[in-house]
Amino acid sequence: METATDSRSGYGLVADTVTGRDRDWSRLPEDLLVSVLGSLHVADTIRSGAVCASWHAAYVAFRRLRLPSPRQPPCLLYASDAVNPGAAVLHCPSTGATLRIPFPLAPLDRRPLLGSGHGWLITADEASDLHLLNPVTGDHVALPPITALHHVERGTDEDGDPAYLVYENLPEYNCSNSRFEVDTEPTILPVDEAHGCMYFRVVLSASPSAGRACVVLLLHMPRGEVSFARLGDDRWTWVAPVSDDDTGLPSRYGYRDAIYSAAHGLFYLLRLDASMYSLELNGPSPVARKVLNYLPNSVNSTKYLVETPAAGDILQVWRKKKYINSLTPVYFPPDYVDDGERGMDPCLEHNTIELQLYKIDLHRQRAELIKSLPEYALFLGFNGSMCLPVKDFPGLEPNCVYMTDDSTEYVNYNKLNRREIGIWSMAEHSMSKLIDVSPTTYPWLNWPSPIWIQPSLF
Repeated sequence: METATDSRSGYGLVADTVTGRDRDWSRLPEDLLVSVLGSLHVADTIRSGAVCASWHAAYVAFRRLRLPSPRQPPCLLYASDAVNPGAAVLHCPSTGATLRIPFPLAPLDRRPLLGSGHGWLITADEASDLHLLNPVTGDHVALPPITALHHVERGTDEDGDPAYLVYENLPEYNCSNSRFEVDTEPTILPVDEAHGCMYFRVVLSASPSAGRACVVLLLHMPRGEVSFARLGDDRWTWVAPVSDDDTGLPSRYGYRDAIYSAAHGLFYLLRLDASMYSLELNGPSPVARKVLNYLPNSVNSTKYLVETPAAGDILQVWRKKKYINSLTPVYFPPDYVDDGERGMDPCLEHNTIELQLYKIDLHRQRAELIKSLPEYALFLGFNGSMCLPVKDFPGLEPNCVYMTDDSTEYVNYNKLNRREIGIWSMAEHSMSKLIDVSPTTYPWLNWPSPIWIQPSLF
């Protein structure tokens, strides 16, 4: 066994050197090695580049040629103090493999994870500005700053410290004259904490390696407004509401999730009441159309949009959660201070109690309740939602939903409370835990809240 370092990616890896009496694997032709690397999981491809000089050269050639790799199984990205304080670790449920990766911007335990898609993470810096990061390659793209949103300005708080002024213009009921008025006073957010309540969902149309072809859709404060930017833009473009809700977005508020359908060339937006809109951003101005009316009994659920990979069906997933008291409290340091409303209760857990799936007929504008997805596994949380055929990913459980926390209050403020990371069985209507991957029990149950990602070299 020998240890080698990938000088390009910065990985220090231990690789098994294959030996044999009449074989010298280091002499395999480079073109053959390159083709083999394209068929491996990303983690194995990286490890292969650390075996010897010739294999590393093949790995560099593979990266330079930007050859496509097979779709990678989803991994859970989390911070593991058991490995090293703030260390970033990937765990693959389908293979059981665990790999430590570098996190070039800062220790992972100081970076909120606000979304993922196409193998890239969305995170925020100390000024609450958004960044795209490929945790495998270290590639990084800065998005327009928070002050480039249409309703955010830089200012100061009551003590004169730097802050952001968010002009929500929310209607407020005036009891004295029985009418609604618009509150024009801004909400003041601390610079380093604004990300906690400003960003609801971040959705990518493509890998950021595609440059301007990648559109970043942002659902944000107050109450789920919609803005977008293409890579290289200086500002976020606000999708302003219009009066005709059949040809535009009818309101600024209530958008809770979104997906991009490459097959349709459209974003789809999901509102709190389960109504849906398509959003086309390829022309000179955004074009939105209603594709589904509201559904009854939908308001109190966390909602997701998912597209099936083969048929291209659109699914809505409703996740009902409840605060419960655990018999096993978590440890809070004596000097720990938490601003979360429920965060100081060491026994408090925010757990899923029910899951419902609806298949959306966009042509007839109907939603059909379905009981199972026997050929698929879903991955839900702050990540871009995924629906994967289990036949292509051995080790994934069919008819199951792999879930992480995604309540903004719980994730961003109740940092020491126990995380819900597990597998929901649609047949059993129950949650099971992921398998332990280190001597520390469930090492991902800390902050930042872990997130699903499909590793990519591009």
